[in-house]
Amino acid sequence: MAGLVHFLNAHIGWQSSLLVLPPIYLMYRSYRLYLGKLETEKLHAEKVSSLHLRTIEALALAIEAKDETTGEHLQRVRVYAMELAKELGLSEDETEALRAASVLHDIGKLAVPEHIISKPGKLTPEEFEKMKIHPIVGAEILEQVDFPYPVVPIVRAHHEKWDGSGYPYGLSGDAIPIGARILAAVDCLDALASDRQYRKALPLDEAMAKVVADSGKSFDPKVVAILRRRYIELEKLATEQPLQAPPKLSTDIKVERGSAPAAGFAESAGAVISEKPADAATTASSARRESREIIELSRTLGRALRAEDIFCLMSIRLKRLVPYDSMAVYCPSDDVLVPAFVSGENFRLFSSLRIPLGEGLSGWVAQNHKAILNGNPTVEPGYLNDPTMYSTLRAALAVPIEGETGVVAVLALYRAGQDTFMDGDLHTIETIAAELGPVIEKAQNGKAAHAVATR
Repeated sequence: MAGLVHFLNAHIGWQSSLLVLPPIYLMYRSYRLYLGKLETEKLHAEKVSSLHLRTIEALALAIEAKDETTGEHLQRVRVYAMELAKELGLSEDETEALRAASVLHDIGKLAVPEHIISKPGKLTPEEFEKMKIHPIVGAEILEQVDFPYPVVPIVRAHHEKWDGSGYPYGLSGDAIPIGARILAAVDCLDALASDRQYRKALPLDEAMAKVVADSGKSFDPKVVAILRRRYIELEKLATEQPLQAPPKLSTDIKVERGSAPAAGFAESAGAVISEKPADAATTASSARRESREIIELSRTLGRALRAEDIFCLMSIRLKRLVPYDSMAVYCPSDDVLVPAFVSGENFRLFSSLRIPLGEGLSGWVAQNHKAILNGNPTVEPGYLNDPTMYSTLRAALAVPIEGETGVVAVLALYRAGQDTFMDGDLHTIETIAAELGPVIEKAQNGKAAHAVATR
């Protein structure tokens, strides 16, 4: 500006050169306003980005409240996914979308009933139908957030398979978003290598072998090839990253205020009876034999006075109807299931179990009033204290025994073969449990009354 004024002053006089100052000042002010606007837009963009980050964290916390086992799993999936995104050359938007989806892909499970998510056994076809909605519901939830990158397609497609056999839409090959293909492979690998309600974790090498076996079927071969080459390195990288503990949610507190719901209390809170299959997988002749055995069993037990006697007679009768290797009857006592009767293999070890309500296989059955067919016995708390002694039992059938006041016991049968219990076995045990519930409850009440009288 000084040079321009000097030039004009030398050629047209200093008075005329002053006329150039107002335009120069206006240019300066315009430029300052432009810079200020850019700074404001930059701050706004940073706030929006921060808002999206906080939204992601809040939504991830919602998943954590539903399933407390997901924290470490989500972090490890995110680390794996980001490293694969770099190697596959994903764009910035695709990478950011995958970063968010790796944390939020299971948010649709908020719409799935709690007892299905926490079930420590195989899902029934009806339960699986409920589970299959979670990618769609998750996508619908995230559509409301208006992410600036394509998170929703990844979440919607993260259960699609390379060969088209996945859900919800049966996409195949390159029709599946690349982020969803990456997420599917790394999510499966870490899930196999982590403890789940229905099984214990597999060694990482064995988990990787299972993923490799599904290359070209469930997973993109290109993604699996990179994962196979780098999985040990990625696992080390994931474990070195400090786990950011989420804030503790108040899910276990007791709220003192509030005397009754707006609609009032129900007159009774009777126990929910376990769901029965629509069809019993038995022939007509075996059904008649089953009925005769149940009637005979009920008449015999009607004369029994002690719960221990009932369980002993039940073990003898059941052995003929539904063969088993081990049997245990767990009764609730102060929010814990304790073995009231044990027979068969591993007697001493089953007798030592103490199962909190809601935990393991039998604890889940007691809490949810639902049976489990071909569950994994190793998920019982304390069951794997000595793996060599428990390695023979592979299948469990557990049924709640209901009385008038709720679950009075859980009957669990165990077998050495995997998936060896049939639907007909479940129907038989549930029928017997329904007959025995009132009898066992009466015997337990009689024992308690006797104990009080002798004090």
